Order: sequence, then structure tokens, then C-alpha cells
Amino acid sequence: MRSGSQHRTPGSLTTPRQGPRKPRLAEDRRTPDPAAARQRELDQRVEDLARQLADVVNTAGLESRQDLREYAIGLLKEETERDDAPAATSATETHAPQFSPLAFAILIGLVSLPLVLLFPPLGLGLLGMAVVMGIWGLIDTFFHRVPKPR
Repeated sequence: MRSGSQHRTPGSLTTPRQGPRKPRLAEDRRTPDPAAARQRELDQRVEDLARQLADVVNTAGLESRQDLREYAIGLLKEETERDDAPAATSATETHAPQFSPLAFAILIGLVSLPLVLLFPPLGLGLLGMAVVMGIWGLIDTFFHRVPKPR
């Protein structure tokens, strides 16, 4: 056993360090990201505007504070959702038709075949509907005008 004092070497594990190490590698140095800087700028601007709006609402009387708060939230939603909504297109501008009678006729025809054996009146009725829709679908396919590209 050793006596009361022990000798510590400068590189031992119990020696206190001088402080946090300084980054020396190129990966340790952060490069400015323009997108992150722009996002921080936008965040700061939104926070400033929110503070200004909160100051205006807080200066109002207690009875109108809740109404002003709801009004401000409604205005903010309305103004931001207006730009997010996609432009409405008419049905004539779309490439695929919304309803295909020929495809629906094939589906009804496939469903009606087993029903002809199980319950003939319903099966024959559905088969008749499939034939009518099939004829409509063929007429629509042959006489359908293709919209002109703009």
C-alpha cells in the first residue's frame, strides 16, 4: 500500500482538463446555409408580427379581447389559405373523363352474371343495365371530342 499522497501523471484520467476542445476539423466548422438563414429571418418576422398583434389585442378591453383574437385568427387563416388553394380547372380541360359508362357497364355486367343464376330477375335487370350503359359508353367513345391544347 502506498502512503496518503499519490503521484498523478499529467496524462492520467483523473487529471482535470483545461476546458472544452476547439474544433479543428473542417466538418466541425459550420457553413452558412442560405435556406436556413432565410427560414430564421421569416421566423423572426412572424414572431415580431405576432407580438405586434398581441399588443393590439391586449390593449382592447376585456369584453372584446376574445372576439379580436378569433377575428385575427380567422383573418390569418383566410389570407394564408387563399394562396395555397390550387387553381380550379373546368371539367372540359381535364384529360380523363370523370365518369366512364363503358367501364361501369363492364363492372355491372360482371356482377350480374352470377346474379342471373342466383336471382334471375335482379341478374337480368342488371345485365340489361350493363348492355344499355355499354352502348352509351361505345357511343361516347366514338363521338367524344378531344379538347384542343392551348
